[in-house]
Amino acid sequence: MGCGCQIDNQSNLDTTQLSPLIDDLAGHVQKTMGIKSLPAITLKDDEANSANPLGKTAYYDPGNKVITIFVTGRHPKDVMRSIAHELIHHSQNERGMFKDIGAVGEQGYAQKDPHLRKMEKEAYLKGNMCFRDWEDGYKNAVMESIYDKQQILRRKTMEIHDWKNKELQKLLMEKFGFGEGKPADDELSKKREVVMEEAEEAEESESEESGGEEEASSDDGGGESKDLSKLPPGLRKHMEKKKAKGGKEKQEESIQKPLAEDETFRQEIRAIFEQLTTLGE
Repeated sequence: MGCGCQIDNQSNLDTTQLSPLIDDLAGHVQKTMGIKSLPAITLKDDEANSANPLGKTAYYDPGNKVITIFVTGRHPKDVMRSIAHELIHHSQNERGMFKDIGAVGEQGYAQKDPHLRKMEKEAYLKGNMCFRDWEDGYKNAVMESIYDKQQILRRKTMEIHDWKNKELQKLLMEKFGFGEGKPADDELSKKREVVMEEAEEAEESESEESGGEEEASSDDGGGESKDLSKLPPGLRKHMEKKKAKGGKEKQEESIQKPLAEDETFRQEIRAIFEQLTTLGE
């Protein structure tokens, strides 16, 4: 509820965080009290005054419509409480309550003059209550803002997770050519068809070769075991070892081929996950 009030910092106090709060507080008091125009606010240092346990904290100049706040050694919250108090005096000035009165701020003015005493009561009561209401409202607004930001962050995180899951599903389907995720790219489809045809031809060729070998084996051997039994013991032993070695090589080849295919599949899946991670960052 900032109002753009004029703050003149003549002190060494860092008002980076304090100025926006003062502006927001002044806007709240202005709305609550129906203030037409806000006064200027001056922040001052006074080491001698701060050393006095009963020194001044602030005062309002009704003629120039300026609030002066002494900030040396004070808590920012106490500074803002003084501002709220003096803003009530400014409201009184706009209502004509400062006409025909003596100097405000003299020793004992709030005890000697019934009119000034009434004005001071209002400043203490409404100033403190305005400050308390503003403080509570500001804290609630900050908490609500934090909650809203957390909710937005959660929604965005869920949306990213959903998006990643959909992208993963789409990439997998495109990779293996299933369902709606099948790529419409003609060149990619043609390449897939060529690879499939080459695989089928290679399988047929291998089948024919193995069939031919089996025929030759049965024709030559009719009983290879019988032929081996007729061979001399040394040569028979050599031939049996050779036959066993050939069978073992085929068995190892049949095991290694699926393992190599599994490793290729894992690499492809890993590449897809890395791509999704890069896109989501």
